[in-house]
Amino acid sequence: MNDTSPNRTPLSPYFLDRASTLRDQPDWLETQLKSDTTRCLIVHGAQLLCRANAPEHPIILAPKALESVLQLSADSVFLGTVEGIAYFAVLVQSAEQAAQLCQQFSGSFEPSVSRAPHMERADKDILSLACFMGYWHSRHRHCGKCGSQTTVVSAGHHRICSDSECAQHFFPNMDPAVIVLVEHDGRALLGRQARWREGMYSTLAGFVEPGETIEAAVAREVHEEAGIPLEAIEYQSSQSWLFPNSLMLGFKAKATSPEITIDPNELESAAWFTREQVRANPDMLPNKASISYALIQSWLQSEDRGVMDQ
Repeated sequence: MNDTSPNRTPLSPYFLDRASTLRDQPDWLETQLKSDTTRCLIVHGAQLLCRANAPEHPIILAPKALESVLQLSADSVFLGTVEGIAYFAVLVQSAEQAAQLCQQFSGSFEPSVSRAPHMERADKDILSLACFMGYWHSRHRHCGKCGSQTTVVSAGHHRICSDSECAQHFFPNMDPAVIVLVEHDGRALLGRQARWREGMYSTLAGFVEPGETIEAAVAREVHEEAGIPLEAIEYQSSQSWLFPNSLMLGFKAKATSPEITIDPNELESAAWFTREQVRANPDMLPNKASISYALIQSWLQSEDRGVMDQ
C-alpha cells in the first residue's frame, strides 16, 4: 500500500478512496468480487485473520480463495479502493467458519488493537477499518428497538430492520474522544496507565459525554484525571482510532496551575516533562502512528519555531 497522495497528512488516510457512490451498484460490486485483483481481509468480530507463525502480518486474499468457505456476496463489506484495487472486509459469521479458515490458511484471528504498534500507517488505516466494520456488524445483527433481524444494504455500510412496521435504519458511527497536550512554563503534562508498557507516558484523553462540547470535554477530562485547570484550549487535528471505534480530536491547552492531583482510577502517575527530558527518553513516547505522538512532536518542534508559552 504505497502512499503517493500529495494531500495526505500523517494522520489522514486520504490514500483510501472510499468510493461511496459504488456501494449501491450491485453489478460493479459483483464484478469486483470475481476479480483476481480484488483484495479481501477476513474479519471475525473485531479480529483479523493473520499468519499463525507471524501474527503481525494479516492474511490478504483474492476472492477466489474464499469461495468454498464464505458467501462473498452476502458477507462482504466494500471498504474502498487503493490505487484502483478494490478492498473488501469479509465477515466470518460463526466460530466454525473461523476455525475452518484458520486451518485452511494457517492463520489465527488476532485482536486488531494488538496489531497497531507493528503496522505501517497506511496498513493500519485500512486494516483497522476492516476490523471496525466487523465489530459494528457483529453488534447490529438485530434491531435495537424491536429485536428483529436486520438486513445489510449499501455494500455493508447500512443495516435495516427486517420488520416492515419498525424499519429502523442503522449506520456505522464512531465515538468522539478528546486528547490534549497540556503545557505550563515550558513543560508538558504526560500521564500513564498501569496497563501500558513500562515507562510509557502519553497525553491525557477521554470520551466526550452527551450534551458536552469538545472544549468542555478537554477541560473536564484533564481536571478529573490530574486536577489541572485549563485555559487557551485550541483544536489541532483529528485521527480515527478504530480500536474499536473512536474518533480522536486533538488539542493543545495551557494549565493555570501546575499542581497535580491524579485520580488513581484513571492514571497510575502523571508528571511535568521538559523538552530536554522527552528528547533524552524517546522510548517513553507512545506509538508513532498515534495522534498523541503527533501532539508531543508538535510541542517539541514549537520551541524551534519560536512558539513558546506566552
